[in-house]
Parts: sequence; structure tokens; C-alpha cells
Amino acid sequence: MPESNLPAVLIVDDVEANLVVLRALLEDVACTVTSASSGDQALRLLLRQEFAVILLDVQMPGMDGYEVAEHARSNPSTREIPIIFLTAANSPENVARGYGSGAVDFLFKPIDAAVLLSKVRVFLELYGARRALADTNKRLESRNTQLEQAYRDLQATQSQLIQSAKMASLGELVAGVAHEINNPLAFVLNHIDTTRRCLTQFRGDVPDSLPERAEQQWQRAQARLTEVESGLIRIRDLVLKLRTFSRLDEGERKVVSVRECVESVVTILTHRLEERTELVRDLQGPDQLDCYPALLNQVLMNLVVNAIDAIDGKGKVTIKTYANGESFVFDVIDTGPGIPEHLRERVLEPFFTTKPVGQGTGLGLSIAYSIVKKHQGDLTLTGAEGGGTLARIRLPLAGAAS
Repeated sequence: MPESNLPAVLIVDDVEANLVVLRALLEDVACTVTSASSGDQALRLLLRQEFAVILLDVQMPGMDGYEVAEHARSNPSTREIPIIFLTAANSPENVARGYGSGAVDFLFKPIDAAVLLSKVRVFLELYGARRALADTNKRLESRNTQLEQAYRDLQATQSQLIQSAKMASLGELVAGVAHEINNPLAFVLNHIDTTRRCLTQFRGDVPDSLPERAEQQWQRAQARLTEVESGLIRIRDLVLKLRTFSRLDEGERKVVSVRECVESVVTILTHRLEERTELVRDLQGPDQLDCYPALLNQVLMNLVVNAIDAIDGKGKVTIKTYANGESFVFDVIDTGPGIPEHLRERVLEPFFTTKPVGQGTGLGLSIAYSIVKKHQGDLTLTGAEGGGTLARIRLPLAGAAS
């Protein structure tokens, strides 16, 4: 065994000849030997090195062996080291004081070499067993930590799969509804244009001056036709945003419009805003971003939903985008009560939620965090200026194009 791996024995005696004898006796024992010629020196060595056993002379000038033992026992890092007292004073009082100060054994001078070696070997074996047990416990703790992490990763993966399945189902539903609406919508819009042309032709075939009531009805019909067309165009825009949100054909990275992503998410969540929540868009910086479009939409939706839910009563949610250094940044800011500082890291953990039981799964932010990491980005939660929460996504600017 290399010397550095051998257990260490500390011998303490103020007489150099005694130290020489003890070193010679311990030469055949599998250990390293360190010596000290005073109590002060022994205590300094105890603070710097780990020892398996201490052979301690009782009678020393200055600090005697009893005091050294008491100091060693008062220190948590050294109190478990066994101490064998070496003394010529074989009296009940000295033995009682020695055991009271922390000794585990006594050897009386003149020292019997065989007895000394036997006792030292016993304590070295005990030390080796304790160290082996400690190493085993450390390995078990490491394994337990790895298993716990693997279990948390499994839970997170499972939750992501569940959420992804939900998002895929939502995407299929949205895409299906958009497709079913789009065809009749295009038909109606085309016929509105045809109807307007026909009415314009018909108006040209009648006298220039119509009775007042007829003129009023004509103008009213034209206005209603324009309003119907405006409503249908709004439906067409909504369908386009729904299709942008679902993005079922975009499982790979591609360059998309940041503005389209934000607008599609806002469209999906319009019903959640109601009259009490004002939504502000401040979209600066590059509009084109290289990303996983459906996943980025999912992150934005989760953050905006959390921002809306955080507001009790009237408030404001702000979505900002801009370039900052090497990063493209999304900020979602709410005017709610904010997240306590000691919970800001925990809310990113799977299944942790500050919402009442039954009102939150604790998956939204953890899934958003993992998606941002998939983009080699970062998601942080901080307090917003003036109160509320600032959720900030930083993505590599290399993924953005002007």
C-alpha cells in the first residue's frame, strides 16, 4: 500500500529519546508516524492531519497530556481519535483523571513493546474499518443522489411527454378547426366580392336619383356588406394565427417571425385577458428567429398564462422582445404580487406550484425551462420594477436574423 494511503499515528513526548524508541517500535507496523515534542505542537498537528491513534505522554512541561486530551475531545474533528496514555505514574487517581480527560487506554512505563504493538494494531484495524464504512456510506449517498436525480429526470421527462401530447392534441384540434373554417370562409369572401360587383352594376342601371327611403336602404346594405366583409377578414386572420400556433409540420428548427409567434399566442389567450387585464406588446430587435417554432410558442403561452393568473383584479401584462449583446431576449412582465425570492428557483422544479390545490400542475415553468435549455438559452424569474414578476428568456443571438 502506498505510504500516503497508510493510517497515521501521532506520538507525543517531550523526551527525544522516548520518541526515537517509539518510532523504532512502530517501524514494522503498517502506518506512518508523526511526532510532537510538546502539547502545543501536538494540537497544531491534529488540526492539519488525520490520525488513527495518539500515543500521548502524560508528564510534559507546559501543557501536560491530560490537557492535550481535553482539547482534542472538545474539537468535533478530533474527538473520535483514540488516545493511549503513556505514563510512569501508575496510581488510581492518575488513571481516573486520564479516563476522565478522554483516554481509551493506558500503558505504564517501562513500555512492553509487544503490548504496545498489539494495542496500536487493534486501533489501526478499527480505524481502517471505520474509513471503509465511511467510504461505503459515501458511495451509497452518491448512488442515492444519482437515483434521486434519475427519478426527478424521469418525472420531468414524463411530465414533458404528457404536456407535449396535450400540446400535440391541441395543435391537431386547432389545425383541424382552422382547415374546416378556411374553405367555407374563402368561399364566402369570394362571393362577397362578387355580390359587391353585382350591386355596383345594378346601381349603374337604375336612375341616379332614388326615393329617399330607397337610397337609405341602399346605403345601409352597402354598409352591412362592408361590415360582414370586415368580420370575415378578422376570422381569416384568426384562422391564420391558429395555424401559426399549431405548426404541426415544424418539428425541426427553422426561421420564423417573432411577431407572428407572439400574435398567435395572444390570439389563443384573448379569452383569458378579459377587460381587467391590459396586454402590451413592445416588439423590438430582429423579427426572424431560428428556433423550434411549436416549442417556442408553448413557452410563450406558459409564461403569458402565468402572468395573467398572477394578476388579481386589474393589471397589465407586457411582452417585450429586443437584442441585448449576444442574446435575443423575450420579457414577459406582469403587475401581480411577484414571486418571493426564496421560491424563484423552486418554481422551475417539476410539480412545484404556488397555486391552490387543483389549480396548477407545477409543470408549466419547468417545461418552459427545459425547452429554453433545448435552445441553448436561459430562463430567469426576477422581481419587476414597480412590483410583479419579470420572466426573461435569453436565446443565442446567432439564432436571430434581421
